[in-house]
Amino acid sequence: MKRIDVVELYVKKRIEKLEETQGEYKVNAKEITELKDVLDVINQTQPNVKYASVGKING
Repeated sequence: MKRIDVVELYVKKRIEKLEETQGEYKVNAKEITELKDVLDVINQTQPNVKYASVGKING
């Protein structure tokens, strides 16, 4: 597993935990927003998997 995948997984799980515990007072809203921004950056920096691997054409 790549390092960025581990970070992405951690951030997603952290968001889930915060959303479970925030309740009606939205006490974790700021932290959740910041973590979602981190996920956006991760998603923007990851190459598109469909086009990332360029293989040798057998001819």
